[in-house]
Amino acid sequence: MQVKRTPRRGPARGKGRAALSAQQTVPYLEMLKDGVCRVRDGYYTKTIAYEDINYSVASTEDQAAIFSGWCSFLNYFDSALPFQLSFVNHRSRGGGRCKVNIPMAHDEFDSIRGEYVDMLKRQIARSNNGIVRSKYITFGVPADGLETARPRLERVSSDIMGNFKKLGAHSRVLNGRERLEALHGQLHPGGREPFRFSWGDIPKTGMGTKDFIVPDSFDFRQSRTFRVGQSWGAASFLQIMASELSDKLLLELLELDAEMTVTLHVQTVDQTKAIKTVKGKISDIDKMKVEEQRKATRSGYDPDILPPDLITYAKDAAALLADLQSRNERMFLLTFLVVNTAPTRERLENEVFTVSGIAQKHNCTLRRLDWQQEQGYMSSLPLGWNGIEIQRGMTTSSTAIFIPFMTKELRMDGQALYYGMNALSNNVIMADRKRLKNPNGMFLGTPGSGKSFAAKREIVNVFLTWPEDDIVIADPEGEYYPLVNRLGGQVVKLTPSASSGTYINPMDINPDYADDEDPLSLKSDFILSLCELIVGGRGGLAPVEKTVIDRAVRNVYRPIWQTRPRSGCLFSRTCTRSCSNSRSRRPGGWLRPWSCTVRDRSTSLTTVPMWR
Repeated sequence: MQVKRTPRRGPARGKGRAALSAQQTVPYLEMLKDGVCRVRDGYYTKTIAYEDINYSVASTEDQAAIFSGWCSFLNYFDSALPFQLSFVNHRSRGGGRCKVNIPMAHDEFDSIRGEYVDMLKRQIARSNNGIVRSKYITFGVPADGLETARPRLERVSSDIMGNFKKLGAHSRVLNGRERLEALHGQLHPGGREPFRFSWGDIPKTGMGTKDFIVPDSFDFRQSRTFRVGQSWGAASFLQIMASELSDKLLLELLELDAEMTVTLHVQTVDQTKAIKTVKGKISDIDKMKVEEQRKATRSGYDPDILPPDLITYAKDAAALLADLQSRNERMFLLTFLVVNTAPTRERLENEVFTVSGIAQKHNCTLRRLDWQQEQGYMSSLPLGWNGIEIQRGMTTSSTAIFIPFMTKELRMDGQALYYGMNALSNNVIMADRKRLKNPNGMFLGTPGSGKSFAAKREIVNVFLTWPEDDIVIADPEGEYYPLVNRLGGQVVKLTPSASSGTYINPMDINPDYADDEDPLSLKSDFILSLCELIVGGRGGLAPVEKTVIDRAVRNVYRPIWQTRPRSGCLFSRTCTRSCSNSRSRRPGGWLRPWSCTVRDRSTSLTTVPMWR
């Protein structure tokens, strides 16, 4: 069901009067600091920005769950709460969301650190060819005044953000400045100038909010294109002809390397009215069937033979009525707009042709808004105003097929490490594993795939980003010590013999071994685990053997907390305990000897392992 009505002019100017300035073209009356916009008298809107979640790479079960959640999200809106979904692709400007935050450490590696920062900035600028994708949902409520509209908008905002949270998407309400910045970006296609505005400038300059966001000029004199500043633009609408759609349509449109805005204006139809309308259509189809049968009888052929289109319409109407009555489906009126902008007219026509090809691939048609370019362009702004009333009736499932999720971007604010490029979105991956719930990680891959190189790259990234962090490397193959020497680190070679180099003493202890716990208990647990790993076998140590080791450990280490130094041997203590206990399953010689020397409490207890 597609309805085309007479277009209406923007609400910011009087009836029947053309816009005399660029400010009058933008269809809103007032923007407040808290993000509430008075689009027209008695109608107020608010905008929420939300982030992406992993849908394209999810499994079939997860995609079905996300789709079901998105259907529930759409069913939240009633007939008194219209909303607008905006997908804005624009070139990155100086104040992009992804920034490099690696300060200089004022050491001998600042030159390398500066080169590394320049490389990251170039990589971010090249990511996705400089295209930044923003996603907004704008909703509005009718109200007599601001005092009445504000609490309604706050309640709806909380509900929408809660629904996004159920889907796993982070969202936030835009304040007045952020909404103006989003409008400024759309009204200055291709511009690289950052948005400069503060609420204190309004009383100082005497200008309004529109004066800070509008371009130098608009030109809507042509029927199929328009000019905004020095750029060319074209507004089109998507005519949905297919009975079934794919969830890849919106994804393929947003993946284009072009500045464009895709806008979905959605108006919920009252359920009772929708069912009544569908029943009326079914009655009209039945009436047409009777007329066709009468014609067939008068012509002398079988009256059961009906036109194929009439049979198809009857089946579709019956299925639609069943969905509305029994399957938690609602009726929506959808307006699908696409606005392309480019620096030249030739490039604009090429990009529109590309979008049209994607639409035809999915059995849809992209039609230009002849003599309605101004209304189409203004309707694409995230203001909640729709001046193109070309609407397509769709159910909840049909509307939800335009699912707004692709892949989640891995970009963390603050100091973060560079991990490469997202293969789906072609954006940089910046993350700090220390701020995640599980900071652990590993490198997996086939031989020769670059696991060691990836580890070395992360070591260098950590060293340049957080020079105060400690990096400990276990290098049995000896492939990392050249990098450690180059970065000014210390290489320690461990050997099993105390006389041939540096060794690890697993039985070392000192009074600061534990903060608030018993050091003897911790050391006893550690030695029990060590003995069980070495000689425990498949069944582990017996309870009697654990008791013997625990008592021997305490007898050996207890003198460190006494004034007079002593010496002790864990092996002899264990053998004595083990031989005196007849219930032990093993002879007293099942442990290797460990020579232990106990000094006073101001020094540590050192033990030297002796192997036979």
